[in-house]
Amino acid sequence: MCTNKDNCNCLSTPKECDSFGPFIAIDINCINTPVDNGDGTNDNGSIISFSSGNSTSVVVIAGTITGASLIGFGTAINGAPIIDGNTIDLTGIPSEAFSVPRNGNITAISATFNYFLDLNRGGLTTITAQIYRAPVGSDIFTATNARVDLAPPVAGVPAGITFGSAEIEPVLVSTGDRLLMVFFISSVINPPALIFSVSGTASAGINIV
Repeated sequence: MCTNKDNCNCLSTPKECDSFGPFIAIDINCINTPVDNGDGTNDNGSIISFSSGNSTSVVVIAGTITGASLIGFGTAINGAPIIDGNTIDLTGIPSEAFSVPRNGNITAISATFNYFLDLNRGGLTTITAQIYRAPVGSDIFTATNARVDLAPPVAGVPAGITFGSAEIEPVLVSTGDRLLMVFFISSVINPPALIFSVSGTASAGINIV
């Protein structure tokens, strides 16, 4: 057991410190104090990861209808319509949502879309990743402020990667809420047609504290 200012057989570089233990090692190079949640508990948050895995993720715009791709934990479901720009109704159909086990806040989001087929050649397509939330007992998911626009826009090349990451104003989630990671086309410049899509693989992560 290491004590303050002792020479220990540790991988991290010894550092002088004025605080005396006990300490909690947050990572291999740093001893730190966990964040106080304000309720007497300490928590540095949990990273929830999403990936389309072997499934192809497809984001579509057909006229006025936006077809979203719902990303789970190794799979994806495509073609979910976004209603009025902020609602997805999954009543009676498959879902990639997960249930929140405790109260918390979403504080960051990161997402990547690795595309291999762009049917919007000649235009600029921005893909957005966003968390949608449904309360306990509901299949109606509503958009939250946990979102990020990916850059650069898809620009008609055969293949590429677009990415975004952001720290956000905390989004409150409650025990039993269901969260859904949604990829969709949020804007298009110079679309060559009324119907177009981008296909690829999607991955993302959020931090819940």
